[in-house]
Amino acid sequence: MQDPSPPSSGTELGAAASAAAAAAPSAPQRLERLRELIAENDRASVSLLNRRLELVAEIWREKDTNGLAHVDPEREQLLLEHLDETNQGPLSRHGLAVFHGTLLSLTKQELGR
Repeated sequence: MQDPSPPSSGTELGAAASAAAAAAPSAPQRLERLRELIAENDRASVSLLNRRLELVAEIWREKDTNGLAHVDPEREQLLLEHLDETNQGPLSRHGLAVFHGTLLSLTKQELGR
């Protein structure tokens, strides 16, 4: 005849916790995975930056053809405002302004203007 009393919960919880601990990645494994994700993100960022440079170069060629100035401070300000409106954080407003300024400066540097 089977014992109708429930099994000891301490034993079950201990076994479950041990199994979960054995299955969970170690701290070095979690850190390595997070570093891999950051590296993937960095590669994507470089790819997007290169695409941005190509697009700005194309815009500047159009502006040259039409006798327009390359730099448009009003447009740059509108872009920053749009980025600020769509920024969902954790990047702060100040951080976004620094990023935007750096991006514009780098773009001008890379395209030789």
